[in-house]
Formats: sequence, structure tokens, C-alpha cells
Amino acid sequence: SQLKAWLDRVIQPGKTFRYTENGPIGLAGGKKVVIVSTRGGSYLSGPLTSMDFQESYLRTALAFMGIKDLDFIRAENMSRGDDARAHSMSSALQAVSPLVASMAA
Repeated sequence: SQLKAWLDRVIQPGKTFRYTENGPIGLAGGKKVVIVSTRGGSYLSGPLTSMDFQESYLRTALAFMGIKDLDFIRAENMSRGDDARAHSMSSALQAVSPLVASMAA
């Protein structure tokens, strides 16, 4: 519900989108967004892939505002024990440097 409340505050007519005769148009385009998230399970592959509502929801909400350049850094399996958590955090942290380098270029 905190994410929904934040989106309700950010998605504002006249600020991040406007209405046209052909429907709404995003006003926040040309921006890059990096979303860093954690999850208890793994939703990138396997039987739970279809249950990944987090990323599709964020992609849709941000696209409504015109933001389509998104990158996700995920730390998954956080509730699957110390080893899984450590591996996931390590993988997520390793993804940061190349992303920052690509943004600085």
C-alpha cells in the first residue's frame, strides 16, 4: 500500500501526465529510472514468473508518466535462508557498477 500511495502522489495531471483528445500522455519522459528491490522469493524464472506483479505494475505506472527507460536491480530469495540471501545480495551489488558505468557514459 505504500507503493500505491507513492504512485498516487506522483501521478498527477498537469505534472507527470496530461489528458488529450486521444487519451493521457506522459510528461516525465526522457528520464532513466533504476528500481532496486528485494523479494522473499524468486520470480524471474520458474513457476512463479507469472506472479511477478511488482515489475509489470511499476513498468505500467511509470510508462503512463512517459518513463520507459527502466533498469531493475533485484535481490530475490531473501527469505530462503542465509546462503540464498547472501548470494542474492552479492549478485545485486555486482549489478550496480556496470549500470552506473553505463549511465555515466
